[in-house]
Amino acid sequence: MLLKNVVAGAGAVAVILCWPLATGQIGQSLYMGAIKNYHSPYMTITNQSFERGYLSSDAVSRIELKDSLKTTFEEEGLPTTWLVKHHIKNGFLGVKSSSELEIDKQVAPLISSIWGKNIQPITLVTDSSLTGNTDFTMTINPIDYNQSGAFVKSQAFVLTGSANADGAGDFNYTLPSLDVKTDSGETMQVNAFAGQGSGQMQGNFWIGDQTFKLGKANFTSADNQHHVELEGMSVMMKNALSQPKDEKTPTDETQQVTNTNNISIKKIVTLDGQQYTDFNFALALKDLNYKAISRLAVMEEATTAEQQQAQMQDAMLALDLLVAKGATVDLSDLSMMTEQGKVNASLLLELKPGLARASENLAALPNKLVGNINISMPKGFVSNEPQLAAKVPELLQQKIITEDQDSYKLTVKVEGSQLVFGSGLKIPLAMLSMLMMH
Repeated sequence: MLLKNVVAGAGAVAVILCWPLATGQIGQSLYMGAIKNYHSPYMTITNQSFERGYLSSDAVSRIELKDSLKTTFEEEGLPTTWLVKHHIKNGFLGVKSSSELEIDKQVAPLISSIWGKNIQPITLVTDSSLTGNTDFTMTINPIDYNQSGAFVKSQAFVLTGSANADGAGDFNYTLPSLDVKTDSGETMQVNAFAGQGSGQMQGNFWIGDQTFKLGKANFTSADNQHHVELEGMSVMMKNALSQPKDEKTPTDETQQVTNTNNISIKKIVTLDGQQYTDFNFALALKDLNYKAISRLAVMEEATTAEQQQAQMQDAMLALDLLVAKGATVDLSDLSMMTEQGKVNASLLLELKPGLARASENLAALPNKLVGNINISMPKGFVSNEPQLAAKVPELLQQKIITEDQDSYKLTVKVEGSQLVFGSGLKIPLAMLSMLMMH
């Protein structure tokens, strides 16, 4: 339980202090305006005090958590109201400020046990120019917690970046090492964790790119008999807005978003001791109608039957719009090297635009699908997977898969509401779900 509080406490101070850099705004009026105009589903921010001086000012912001975040903090026994102190220096060409938590008697014992006595757990320093551009550095100081055999040790987590007056910006972060041992004896080591990104929030979406890399991570069971290992991990995510190529009068209604994700891992060791190398995953969700996706993203859990019905109707309308405008799912690479050879898969499915009110006309949906599926697995790999190996004879007999000397292959084209297999077998697309259940 104490170890859980360490993780919760460290996350808590980061969440609390990372509100959108109001201390980087220029002057008291803009500082007050930033607080007034700040809206979040997770917290409300008000000004507790502002003491203005000629060369410097001191302010205190009051942050009150709400909804799901408030519930999470309450479950962990953490306060749901926090105060953040800001010291603001007024310069000739801009403003510099530093912010830190005001630690009260309720959280002082927890923070002291995690970071040590009289140590500020987290600081935020901003430097804003007259143009509204802000550079910032956030530091979570090293953790050295140890009690009853459980411990959390980490070097400093440092986040740096910049943001302009419109909210666009870039960031970089690093965490050289993190070592954890739980009360029950499990251990985790993480090394060389770093990331970066650039872009801005638009509604519920980050428009831009983000990447992070992990040098190595190990997770070991209490009896030291099982462990999971990751080495050389890289993750990239990108959201980009565009307009349809043939759109003559582009508007907000026709705007599209494409989500791209790439993951690569040099080495994976699983719980059962299997080792895989050169894992790659590349998935793109292309040309999704931005308005439809945005409407789906803001759906919240309804509490009454009337609200549930209304949200269901909104969801159906959004899905109808999404289908009507078309979309593409492109899994261009899902592969890894096993001891028996390379497993390789790809999938490309395009939903052609033009189908109105799809929720009322599901039978017409297969006619709008085109694409292909390709999977190749070494025979030695399949033979080591009993459930998979048991299905092979039947799949070969039905001509759903083919084989060569070294591997089994599944090759499928989706065309004309039919599945066309590499063996020449053709079946209606509607029968796919029946085959998967067989």
